[in-house]
Amino acid sequence: EANARDTLDRTKVWRLHTYCWAGRTALAVPGDFVECGVYEGFYASVLLRTLGFERVAKRMLLFDTFSGLSEKYSSAAERRVVGDAYAGQEGWYERVKQRFAAYGNVTITRGVVPDVLAGGVPEAIALLHLDMNAGAAEVGALEVLFERVSEGGLIVMDDYGCEEMWDLHENLRDRMAAKGHPILELPTGQGLVIKRG
Repeated sequence: EANARDTLDRTKVWRLHTYCWAGRTALAVPGDFVECGVYEGFYASVLLRTLGFERVAKRMLLFDTFSGLSEKYSSAAERRVVGDAYAGQEGWYERVKQRFAAYGNVTITRGVVPDVLAGGVPEAIALLHLDMNAGAAEVGALEVLFERVSEGGLIVMDDYGCEEMWDLHENLRDRMAAKGHPILELPTGQGLVIKRG
């Protein structure tokens, strides 16, 4: 409630419950937290508040274009699904920076994922959250970050089971199966992987 800004935010309570469970579990895993696809920072703000992250000896790295889906890493169908969610978002990046200003262990990076990840990601990742609504972007992020996820680390894919995101689903399913890590599809529409050594 402290972070919800509208009714749509409030409908995400079970997804948030899953994300916060994953974050709480990841506190015992070596490495930092990474979120690719931040939008307005709602998921991350709920997670950090729930965990009291200002007192946690980990970092949270947030990556987003803060300008909508990149044509390089999204399909026309994915851009249609997302629609006008990014319209009227002047000052978006600055608002998100302000939202997390109280956390000294949160870094916000603006750029196109996966390209921007070359600029510095943790050597070890305890929690990876993918929520970019674009299959090529999420697969690209996995290609850069998967080997850095610690044994026992968690990967949460926000839109994995959403019917309107079928291309994303197939991309992630096939890539993770090739890595020997089949994705658990959750009733919330999310996908979950726990990394084995």
